[in-house]
Amino acid sequence: MKKLLKNHLGALIAWVLILVISLVALPNVESLTRAHSEISLPSNVESEAAKLIKNEWGSKKKNTYEVAVVFNKKSGKLTETDQGNIEASIDRLTSNQKKYGIKDYLAPQDNIATKKLLKSKDGTTWVMQMNIAKSHGTISQVYDEINKAVKTSGVRTYVTGADVLNNDFTSSIREGIKKTELITVVFIFIVLIIVFRSPVVPLVSLLTVGVSFLVSFSIVTNLVNQVNFPFSNFTQVFMVIVLFGIGTDYNILLYNHFKEDLGNGLGVAEATKDSIKKAGRTILYSGSSILIGFSALGLANFSVYRSASGVAVGVLVLLIVLLTLNPFFMATLGKKMFWPSKEFAGENPSKMWHGISSATLKRPVVFLAAVAVVVAPFLVTYSNVLNYDDTAEISDSVPSKQGLNLVQKHFSEGMAMPSYLYIKSDHTLDNEKDLKLIDELTRKLRNSEGVDKVMSATEPYNEKIKLLYVKKQLKSVTDGTAKLEKGVGN
Repeated sequence: MKKLLKNHLGALIAWVLILVISLVALPNVESLTRAHSEISLPSNVESEAAKLIKNEWGSKKKNTYEVAVVFNKKSGKLTETDQGNIEASIDRLTSNQKKYGIKDYLAPQDNIATKKLLKSKDGTTWVMQMNIAKSHGTISQVYDEINKAVKTSGVRTYVTGADVLNNDFTSSIREGIKKTELITVVFIFIVLIIVFRSPVVPLVSLLTVGVSFLVSFSIVTNLVNQVNFPFSNFTQVFMVIVLFGIGTDYNILLYNHFKEDLGNGLGVAEATKDSIKKAGRTILYSGSSILIGFSALGLANFSVYRSASGVAVGVLVLLIVLLTLNPFFMATLGKKMFWPSKEFAGENPSKMWHGISSATLKRPVVFLAAVAVVVAPFLVTYSNVLNYDDTAEISDSVPSKQGLNLVQKHFSEGMAMPSYLYIKSDHTLDNEKDLKLIDELTRKLRNSEGVDKVMSATEPYNEKIKLLYVKKQLKSVTDGTAKLEKGVGN
């Protein structure tokens, strides 16, 4: 028993069991991420209030995916045969609305107005817009089903839209996380080899931090399933970056102290105990401040910031792992942990940094001027333009992105993902006064910068309904009166 305690074998056994349980209990991360992919804002924000109004809009819009199908001729205009094939594909959908979960749709051949709206002027592209019930299946299932149904001979077909693109954005993030994890591990391995000149230390460090990440991520995802713990597309990448970053720093501090103690003649057991006592205290102080900081993010209103509170769980597990599992490797490997290095002296001061700091103190103006020269080009070229377009993160080779690009090229950027303005009143709006206000608002919006088309109650297809206007009505009355007078005269 004393030997077990001395070599910290019990800690190893405990963490192996915890790791196995964590991996077995780990939920389906991909489905969990997709379920929490939508970024939510506080309920008092206008866009969130608009969502509530949308859900009151009616059964055709409530709880639906917005999907657009793009039919495009790669070279030249759509021929009559192509158009017939496209109409057949659209009829296949509209004739089986229940089968495909379609609640509402706009097709280019519906009427004269949709023909102008959904057929490109160059004659190469048609677009069909649909609202598909969320109860019909996941967006991935809906995409696969619609994509298969709209395959059309002679033309290229793409299924796109806000919900489809958001799903592909989530997939892009998942792929990015895999690359981030690989790059992080490789980079840390190289850095630790440079610092310790040993292949063993990087393996031990990555192992301890890796155990921390897997266990804490399993805890977080299970909390998400059980108590709706804050989670988003970015939670996993937050945890990977922070845990591997600070975990490596803490391990460097701990292993350096351990190496120095061995160089000072302490035995392996004494060096392990002393390192945990002294370096461990610093690690606890530093880690506690990070733990408190990320825990505070749980109070944020913005869902992405709030989801970063999962890092706090990771930091807590990391501190426990580093101070309980590391001692096993230190006590077991001893000096072999730093193989093939034979030097166990403390870390020597850096001559390079010492020289730079001395020169800076002697000639501060010169170094300030040098910093200014380096920084100036970046200050001058900085545009302060932020890009909120999530589709920029999706590869151009993804079909939904290709469909979006075609819509933007042949129609407008808002055709595939339109913006909505909801007007809610305590009385009905189907009267002359309110419709006039809506009509004026429609014209003002159309004249706004960056706005291509505006559809409203008075202009449902981006065109005036002339029969609704007094001028047209007076003309009809005048023409009718003239015809009546002519008939009576005869």
